[in-house]
Amino acid sequence: MKIETDNMQQDGRRVRKQWTRAISVGLIAALGTVMAAFTAGCTGGNMFAAKSANPTTPVIPVINKALWVANGTNVLEYLPSQLAAGSTQMAPHLMNNSKAFGAPQGVVFDTYGDLWVIDGGTVAAGGSVNPALYEFTPMQLAALGTNNSPSPNITISSPDFVFPQQAVFDNKGNLVVTDNGANAVYVFTPAQLAATNLKASPEITITSDPAFNGPLGVAFDATGDLWVANNGTTTIFEFKAQNLPQSAGTVSLTPDVTLSDDGKGSIQAPWALIFDTNGDLWSSNANAPNTVVEFAPSSLMTTGDPAPAVTLSPATEDMNATLSAPNGIAFDNLGDLAAISSASPFGIAFFDKSQLTAGGAIDPTLLIVGDQTTLNAPAGCNFGPVVN
Repeated sequence: MKIETDNMQQDGRRVRKQWTRAISVGLIAALGTVMAAFTAGCTGGNMFAAKSANPTTPVIPVINKALWVANGTNVLEYLPSQLAAGSTQMAPHLMNNSKAFGAPQGVVFDTYGDLWVIDGGTVAAGGSVNPALYEFTPMQLAALGTNNSPSPNITISSPDFVFPQQAVFDNKGNLVVTDNGANAVYVFTPAQLAATNLKASPEITITSDPAFNGPLGVAFDATGDLWVANNGTTTIFEFKAQNLPQSAGTVSLTPDVTLSDDGKGSIQAPWALIFDTNGDLWSSNANAPNTVVEFAPSSLMTTGDPAPAVTLSPATEDMNATLSAPNGIAFDNLGDLAAISSASPFGIAFFDKSQLTAGGAIDPTLLIVGDQTTLNAPAGCNFGPVVN
């Protein structure tokens, strides 16, 4: 009888969550679209950008980006509609199973909609696939339904690579890549990124004093300052924009700000870094306590060991941990947060924006986990173009 009661409670919780997500994202979005079309005289329109002839008629915002995940050996796409479904057993919409892949670690889109995959390769683990950066065009992505094993349009390899894992574009179109194995940050220029098959050192190599220790998460804040997470230790470095190198070569920089663990597990093997629209810095802790934390802008000004303003802790849902060695984190256009669990049970936790204010050991709005997901050692993630 106890087992039946627990199952009923779990089913009830899932039904409530599904209805909550469906109402907040699905039904309301549909209603907003219908209302807008009716007000405009039923002239039709895009479901993600319904326009109204009456400027006082609200347009309900909906998720308009797909979630792309570097999945150990391939890259997956989850559609916005899937992120609103509330199911825990969900196969990805599309897969990129390129034979070039060794160990995809990160994904990032450029301004043209090209997908760049940061691949650590297998050499560091005794294999034969060299680390590289791979670019796939929007046309190739659109054809994944019929050809899910495309050859990269562009391949960039470098003798400097050891195990690159994450990357971010700066405001000049440079691709800034962290190499966990080389303890360096590499900068590739737009000209280098345009080469079809480049085998060269990056234009700029950045080292640090004190030295990087497994640099991984990388992000720019609103002022152009560069932030790098040291996955091999318990620190996050900031480098002011005015101190970043502007010419080719190798340069050693001293961090302008160093954030350290607060003694309670605030920074433990930090993996991914990302800023929200309020200027808060979010970081994932790949080691125990397996949390995702937010640091307020006021705590980013000076070196220290700040306490997080918000901490998302692991919960248990249907016997599955919601956060397990979290790696990639990303925000959608509504401010909802996706967090990737890189350890068993491999999964994707999706937190509604409203859940990010207080934090705690809360159940995400959506937890994607199970055999049908094909998740296998997933790592980095990003929101990008929707490919149907």
